[in-house]
Order: sequence, then structure tokens, then C-alpha cells
Amino acid sequence: MGQADAMNAFDRGAGSLCLDFVATLRDTSDQSVEMLSTPGDLAAWFELTGLPVAAGGLTVQDLHSAQALRAAVDAAARALIAGRQPGADDIRLINITGRHPTPVFFLSATGRAKIASAEPDTAATFSVIARDTINLLSGADLGRVRACSGCAALFFDRSPSGQRRWCSMRRCGEKAASANYRRRLAARA
Repeated sequence: MGQADAMNAFDRGAGSLCLDFVATLRDTSDQSVEMLSTPGDLAAWFELTGLPVAAGGLTVQDLHSAQALRAAVDAAARALIAGRQPGADDIRLINITGRHPTPVFFLSATGRAKIASAEPDTAATFSVIARDTINLLSGADLGRVRACSGCAALFFDRSPSGQRRWCSMRRCGEKAASANYRRRLAARA
């Protein structure tokens, strides 16, 4: 996937940085779709979310580290929302990743751009994701983390009622609404 395609394909509607990160692996009815298949895809996701990319670029090892962190975040979140204790390896990876210092940003002279104060390494960028995970999973709003009733993607329900059932209306909600409409129409006929 090219960088422009990646920027358009990434879904940022999960409601939190770490859940948007988890959404870079999409499960469809018959397969998983990997959105981070190259270091360039990972760099594009970092840029889209406002996270810094190391000046030297990203490596295949960085990509593997990202995929491992993503799997740990996904597994820990799913365990907790199901009322189970997360796996020790998942918790350990999230905690180790979160130990790294995070990037520091300052506003540019125009006030409309941010500048990293020093060249951050990839570990610092991953630390931002891990810390977001720690805050989300240990916070009072864990009950608002849900799995979509259409595709099972995780999302943080920020709706006023707290009753959202779909990852997004655009993707799964619209499909469910259309199916319900067709069922009602068929029942009337």
C-alpha cells in the first residue's frame, strides 16, 4: 500500500489512539486485512495520527515490534471487556513499551505546527501508544470499550447514551440498518 493509499485507508474512528492502532488489522468475514504490511505503512500511520517518525525511517524490526504491540493491546483489551484477566505476556509487553520516554513537542513560531524537541526514536513513539493503552484499560471508562456487533472491531463508545453498537455508522451501522430495512420491507410484502 502506498503512503497516500494508507492515509485514506486507515480508520481513525475507534475513539482512542490505541484502539485506532488495533484497527490497523481488520478482520473481515473470511480473512484478516493487514494495514501495516511495510515500514512505510507504519510511517504513514504515525504521520496520520501526529506521532513522530524517526528521521532515518522505520525498519522491518520496527514493523514487527508494532505488530507485537498491537496484538498485545488487542488481546488485553478483549480480555478485560470480557471480564477475564489479560495474559501476563501481553501486560508485560505493554508495560515495557510504556517505560520509554515519550516524544516532547513544542509549537512552531506560527502556532499552527508542532515540532519535536529532539529526534525521537521509534521506542518513544510506541511508548505513546502503550501509555494510551494503560490509561484506557486502567481508567474508569473501560466499560465504554466495546467490540462492534458487526465486525468485532474494538471501539471506545463516546456517544452520550453509551449505547453504541457499531464501530462506525459508515461501515457496520449502515449495513445493519440496511439489513433491518430489507427485513421490514420483506415482512410487509
